[in-house]
Amino acid sequence: MIKLIAMFTMLVDHIGAVFFPNALWLRVVGRIAFPLFAWGIAMGYRYTRNWKLYAIRLLALGFVTQIPYTLLFENDNWNVCFTLLAGLLVLKLLHMPKRYLGMLASLVVLALVHLLKFEYGIYGVITILIFYYCRDDGKMPLYQGIISLVGLLVYRYHEIQLFSLVSSFLVRGVERDDLRLNRWLQYGFYPIHIILLYILKGIIT
Repeated sequence: MIKLIAMFTMLVDHIGAVFFPNALWLRVVGRIAFPLFAWGIAMGYRYTRNWKLYAIRLLALGFVTQIPYTLLFENDNWNVCFTLLAGLLVLKLLHMPKRYLGMLASLVVLALVHLLKFEYGIYGVITILIFYYCRDDGKMPLYQGIISLVGLLVYRYHEIQLFSLVSSFLVRGVERDDLRLNRWLQYGFYPIHIILLYILKGIIT
């Protein structure tokens, strides 16, 4: 169910961003999407049997989507798949036997995420870490609220980003998705909906 909500709210958000930029309520709904995908990465890392294959899939999705993403939103950011991949990589690095090396390597990844302008930046990666390390902590919404406030200051997000806290209450107590999605739907949704929205944008405008 969490995955379906994430997909739906992302679609609503992107429709609002592209076709109805003045309809703020669409963007408010969309604030829920990224944290739910971040939760998916945190839980995916916990349960995956092959994190390298998981990473390769995210990398492939990122490259497949990048050109239509850039054309649709007319920016020079790297799309969210790369942010999710960075979060997955940081989780792996933080579990290295030599913790100090993992910490240093993680800082390098975070610096690259910021410098290369990954969507949601360092805020996005830290959101993944919060969901991974604080999933059983009742204060998880507080931690997410703090990082969202930092995001408002550092990345100058709109105040509606605070609505992302709704995701903490949606996933609280959820260990694993109780609904298994078709793998093609799960991995194909992001690039396909971006491409379709770009085509529709071209037809309308």
